[in-house]
Amino acid sequence: MSFVLKYLPSNSESISDDNTSVEEETTQDISFTINDGTDAIGGATVTIGETSKTTGSAGGCSFTGIAEGSVSVEVSAEGYVTKTETITVDEEHTSFTISLVADTETTNP
Repeated sequence: MSFVLKYLPSNSESISDDNTSVEEETTQDISFTINDGTDAIGGATVTIGETSKTTGSAGGCSFTGIAEGSVSVEVSAEGYVTKTETITVDEEHTSFTISLVADTETTNP
């Protein structure tokens, strides 16, 4: 039995032998630093798809195996306005800094 995968996304490499063709998606390991414009925000939640990570005290976290291309990222932290941003992931863009702004309704009731 043989199969051929006909759809070839632009960010993939084709691997084939005699009767098969398998697509391998290009991925990157990426990192984030979350801050308020000046200071790191520890305990922020960074979400890509179904996966969420929490930043450490230095405001950093990382994800492995993220497909190259446009990626939607949501960042939230207590006392700050949640931010959704689209980033472009490729071999030259693997480190991102996202700044949150204070939620004045939460911090100044």
